[in-house]
Amino acid sequence: MYSEWASLQTAIQTDTSNTSVLDNFPATVGKDVAITVVRHLAQTLSIGASKDEPSTLHTDKEVNWTMEVICYGLTLPFSEFDTIRECVNVYCEWMSALMVPKACVPSSVVDDPNTYGQKMFQHLYNLYVPRLGEGLDSIKRQTLLCHRVLRHLQKVASDSTNLSRETWEVILRFLLAINDTLLAPPAQRDDVGDQLCERVLSVLFEIWLQACSKCFPPPSLWKTFRDMCLNWRHRETLVIQWQRVNAALTSRLLRDIYGPMHPELQVSEDDANMISSMGTPDCTTQTWFRFLHLLSNPVDLASVQIISNTPKFLHMALTSEAVIDPSQHDSLKILPQIFFRAMKGISMLADAFLGIAQPLSKEETNLLVASGNVRHTSPVPVGASTPPNQRKNRGFSVAATAGQKGAVQKNMAQRSHSTSSVTSAVPLLLSLDARLPLAQTRPQCNSILHLLGAWLFEAALVGVKLQVAPTGSGPPSRRTSIIDSEGKGHTVPHDDSTHQRERTDGNEAGRAEACGALCRVFCAHKTGESILPVYLSRFYTALYYGLAVDESLSGQVLANIVFNSSDLLRLDLDGVHVLVPQILKAVELVLVDLNTPFRSHDQIPPVELRKASIHLLLSMLCMPLHFKALQIKGILTSQETPDSSRTFLSFKRRLAELLLRALTIETDAANTQMLLGALMLMVQDFSMCEQAEALEVQQNQDLLMMPEVTSADALLSTDPQKPNQTGSSSSEGGETDVPVSAPGPTKITAQATECDTSHGLFGHAASLVCNRLMASWKTELSVALTAIEVLSGLAKVKLTTPNLLMCKRTVKWICDFIVYQCSRPPPSHSRDLHSMIVAAFNCLTVWLIEHHYLLLDKECLHYVLEVVELGISGSKSQNRASDTPKLKNDKEMMPASARVQNAAEAVLDTMIGLVGAYPPPCGPESSCSLLDEEALLKYCKNGQLIDQGTPFRYYVLENSIIVGLLEQPLGTSEDQLPTVTALIRGPFGRHAWTMQLRHLARQHKNDANAHMMDPGRPIPMNDVGVHHNVKPRYFPEVVDTVPLCEADKSIPTLESIVKDQKHAQEHEKLLGFITTQIDFEKNVAENAAQTRQMTAFPDPETECKPPSMSTSFQTARLFLSHYSFLSLEALKETMNAAYAPSLVTLDSTQMGFFSSLGSLDDISTRTCDTAFIFYVKSGQRQAQEILSNVTSKSSVQPHYLEFLRSLGWPVDVKQHAGWTGHVSTSWKLNVSSGLQQMTSPPATGTGASIYDGQKQVLYWADVCAEVAFVVPSPQTQFFKRSISLDGARVQQEVAKIAEEEAKMEDKTTQQAAVAPPKPPRMSENAGKPKSLSLDAPNPPKQDMVPGDGSSFGARKFGRSTSYMFGPDCKVLVVWLESYEDHENFPLNEMIHLTSTGLENPATPKAAEKEAYVIFIHALKSGLFRIHLQGPVGRISMAGPLVDGMVVSRRTLGTLVRQTTVNIGKRKRLDSDLYQPPHIKRLLKIREIVNKYRAKMTEADFYTRLFQDLNS
Repeated sequence: MYSEWASLQTAIQTDTSNTSVLDNFPATVGKDVAITVVRHLAQTLSIGASKDEPSTLHTDKEVNWTMEVICYGLTLPFSEFDTIRECVNVYCEWMSALMVPKACVPSSVVDDPNTYGQKMFQHLYNLYVPRLGEGLDSIKRQTLLCHRVLRHLQKVASDSTNLSRETWEVILRFLLAINDTLLAPPAQRDDVGDQLCERVLSVLFEIWLQACSKCFPPPSLWKTFRDMCLNWRHRETLVIQWQRVNAALTSRLLRDIYGPMHPELQVSEDDANMISSMGTPDCTTQTWFRFLHLLSNPVDLASVQIISNTPKFLHMALTSEAVIDPSQHDSLKILPQIFFRAMKGISMLADAFLGIAQPLSKEETNLLVASGNVRHTSPVPVGASTPPNQRKNRGFSVAATAGQKGAVQKNMAQRSHSTSSVTSAVPLLLSLDARLPLAQTRPQCNSILHLLGAWLFEAALVGVKLQVAPTGSGPPSRRTSIIDSEGKGHTVPHDDSTHQRERTDGNEAGRAEACGALCRVFCAHKTGESILPVYLSRFYTALYYGLAVDESLSGQVLANIVFNSSDLLRLDLDGVHVLVPQILKAVELVLVDLNTPFRSHDQIPPVELRKASIHLLLSMLCMPLHFKALQIKGILTSQETPDSSRTFLSFKRRLAELLLRALTIETDAANTQMLLGALMLMVQDFSMCEQAEALEVQQNQDLLMMPEVTSADALLSTDPQKPNQTGSSSSEGGETDVPVSAPGPTKITAQATECDTSHGLFGHAASLVCNRLMASWKTELSVALTAIEVLSGLAKVKLTTPNLLMCKRTVKWICDFIVYQCSRPPPSHSRDLHSMIVAAFNCLTVWLIEHHYLLLDKECLHYVLEVVELGISGSKSQNRASDTPKLKNDKEMMPASARVQNAAEAVLDTMIGLVGAYPPPCGPESSCSLLDEEALLKYCKNGQLIDQGTPFRYYVLENSIIVGLLEQPLGTSEDQLPTVTALIRGPFGRHAWTMQLRHLARQHKNDANAHMMDPGRPIPMNDVGVHHNVKPRYFPEVVDTVPLCEADKSIPTLESIVKDQKHAQEHEKLLGFITTQIDFEKNVAENAAQTRQMTAFPDPETECKPPSMSTSFQTARLFLSHYSFLSLEALKETMNAAYAPSLVTLDSTQMGFFSSLGSLDDISTRTCDTAFIFYVKSGQRQAQEILSNVTSKSSVQPHYLEFLRSLGWPVDVKQHAGWTGHVSTSWKLNVSSGLQQMTSPPATGTGASIYDGQKQVLYWADVCAEVAFVVPSPQTQFFKRSISLDGARVQQEVAKIAEEEAKMEDKTTQQAAVAPPKPPRMSENAGKPKSLSLDAPNPPKQDMVPGDGSSFGARKFGRSTSYMFGPDCKVLVVWLESYEDHENFPLNEMIHLTSTGLENPATPKAAEKEAYVIFIHALKSGLFRIHLQGPVGRISMAGPLVDGMVVSRRTLGTLVRQTTVNIGKRKRLDSDLYQPPHIKRLLKIREIVNKYRAKMTEADFYTRLFQDLNS
């Protein structure tokens, strides 16, 4: 910089302007003259006189002579302290001529202040010259006078307005001279240099800064300043002042270059005042750059030989008998600490440009010094490699402005503001989570490395014994590289015989600081930013040696690298994967044991160091199965070295074992949750990779079996010239790669161990999580919930070979966990405890659904039923197998809590109704029947709705189940059997059953009459012999021969009775009637005989036949009777008036009945969650730009579309029966004919805008939850706006209709009691009765979704909003092309596009505060970086995704979906107002019962039961 300029160092050191003419006289003469003259002058000064007297010196000659005397007086020994003090007083008074002259100042000095002022400064140099042999008291007196002169000098420099350039140069040369005189010699305890060191340096730097703003020093002075500083570098104060000035100038420079958007580097008020007068930005830049290079190469501070190679040290060695080598002086023992402080200053500058810097506060500086003094093994404090932004103290901080202000305040609020005393010597601890965000306006890494890289790279290798790299493979060298200066003595020599496994050289702290700064700079790499290969190679070399775990292990360096490089492997740095072996070894060293085998940084707690190691582990988990057989070249090894190349696949087992080991011993809650997420990722990755390989093998085998495919065609699947991407590779045990001898992939490893396969890792993971959950995590809510989430995720992992025994054990462990938590004493029961139990029950449900075969095991079934009994009743029937079972009626219901009881009931219902039966025939979109009254009536034989009322009879069983019975056959069968269709609505869903009263087996003919048909009679024979027509006699013939007696004649004859004519006529008439009747009967008999002769045999009129089968049944009565629901006890009122009898009839004629049923149907049996997915191109910040990305396929990355399809399957919103992302279009039971056909075919070529919720969404569901993934598009804005406008219009109509209904309610009730029900009102849109279509008579109170000019007719509105509201939880998934854009994502704007209809209007802004964002950034390697953002609450972020995790392409969709579901689960667990779906449905059923119950006596009930519903 100053190569063309000459240094004034020699001129200043040999300057004689400070000598006096009295030096030519004997000392006694000069002394007497000085005492006499100065004493007289002091009497005329204002400070000594009662009034300000004018000076008696008038001419220049007089003044010059007097100044010669004063100059000599300043050289007197301090035994003449009074004289020296008077000399100082005179010059201090005369300096006022440069500002406002006093009366005591001679007129000549007033007339020419600059000339005389220059002479005074030159003479005052004598005051600072150390006196040999002076005692401590004299040194203190000298220090006192020196301080006074410096104060006056500061005042002149700041207040004077008439200083000439020559005067400024003299002042600066004076300050350089006194500093060189005092500081260049080796430091001696309590000498004048030690006393004045800090003061003279601070004045020099302060006045030099003032000169830069008022009269910029010439290059020769700058060069002199730098050259002299090289002689003072053994003084720690020099580096402290240099660091202080650099911080102040950098603060000003950043404001000038980057403006107010860049985080401000806050400095103390005194430091800010130093540069307050700084002129133009160009002046600031020039001054900053020159001060930055003031110490030349700060890395020289690590070399005792260089620092001691000065004239003063050589002179001391020649003149001192105790010191032979200058480098052995005691004052140089502090060099490691000075080196650390220099690196600290450089590190602070790098952090300032990154926007994360925070200079050391005074308290922290003192604390570090005290800490260094306490540790006798090293004079250096184990210095902070840290970003100072992570420090929990009240010192300097980075103040953010504009966009970053909120983030900075949030991070600062989390810091501890407590201070420690200096004497405590406890280092201030660092926190990885307290890191400030990098500045958005930060420069590129190349710019920072151009400025500071040479020093940092060299410092990172200080004291390292470098290996000899192969030709051409080493990193390029630079001028200040330690590689070039290895032979120049720039390193501290050490004795190899004293080497232990860990290095303990004094420069370790400074080296660690440099390595930490380099890591922070490279971790600030932006997406798409390029870094020069020379910097990358030197950085990788520094980390290669810093992460060494052999005999050159440096604990502080390794700890600082690990702590500051947590993001290193999740950046797109070229060639960074060459460090994977070294990083893995370092991470293993940290994680395998809680007590690290090396001495770490005192300010980095072991927990934070482990956390940083876990972050690195999270970045490496997916590499083995992603890169597979890709080789990792060694950094400094030749190709001939056996271990020079390794494959990523060789680290597969090591990573799995390390993860399991770390999770086994980890005690910190946050670290444990990260490891649990990592475990879930690894198991999922193993499983999906094996499934993909098995599928590929099967496809290749099928291809080979095809006759038209030749072997040559089959061999095209593998290329012998390329490494086998799925083949085996060398492992740590020395296994060699297995060559591919057949087409298609082979197994991953030749000799698989337990952790090498998904089957083995699954077993280890399940066993470890369950054991740790029971042993250590059962009292920690967040960890327990994460562990339970991992167990739920493991239940869904698909294994090629199921681990049946481990699945059974896992279910047993979950049951044991529930039993233990429920059995804890009452004081331990809290909401958190019950939340863990509820989560465990939910996990148990998932395991039973995914592994339904477990219930076939008697022992496993017993475990599950026992724990369900415990959850419902609060106790077991048998605590031990030998105990007598306690019956249900004998037990007292005392569950742990209502939440626990509800969760246990849900498990029981799942076991009975869904295990082995999910998904149902209607698919996973619904766990219930999709049929309602309207759909069932369409299948009736008549196909028409009846004219009067509804054909359904509605009953309520046990106050919890609504049964609608339809007696009309559906026409699906030709059987004339009693048929009843039951539509059952209960807490766990809606189910439709069709039942027939069947008396015959199905193998018989369907017609029941066939069973009663006559088998046939024998055919009559015509040839039956002679037919004798004999008239039978009623009495024997002998009767006619018996004579009559008197008794026989007692009844007179008719003729004897008839006496007169009248009776005779009547007699004749009667005889005529008889004769006529006889003839008629004879004629009829003859006709009948003829008819019988003509009638075939047998006669159908006389034949005996079975009665005909009944075809008209009251099947509802039969159903209730056969199921024993009809009894007098069931109809009796209960003692509790709040509960209805066991059997209740509902009055379906009341207004609003079917609307209430619709509201019940709208309550889903599963939880519903929604994730909104956005795509952000690089640099986008506006919502409209972001939404427009998905309109075209060419605007998004291909992996983005693949990711979307991995989240769920697409469904048509208008046809979908499940959750669609908005309550107004969800849970449709049937679709009107007008909507069954889409108005237009789906758009093609879009970037997923088709899934914006208007036509399609991505959907996924299991037995417990359903999730809709919505991709908002530009049309979503108008879509949501129309929803809000339509909702406002509807709310205005609600009041009018409600008022009309209130007037009609009484009249309608009276008419319904005395007259048959009238047909319900017809819907204008659908053209069908509203009572049967379940459309509410009221307009909906929720937002309706318009579509093509009309609302969805199939949507059943009128639901009760009280059952719709849930905990406000927004989940956003954001795909980033540039990772840095996550800081500018317009969350507040996007949150308005995420309406689901479930938001509570009472808390409209809660959604913004409770939004969870999952950022996904695709790396160039094909992996994906995850960043999570969300509110920090009592229950932390859900898993399995972890902030900073790097996931593979195959697992991305699965993990994002699981995290979305788990976020919703945790939010519901944390909500005080949340109710499970079956509880919401149960409450709604009871509400319907209380509102629509038909109260009647037993007689009325049975009378109505026998009445025909249509009569």
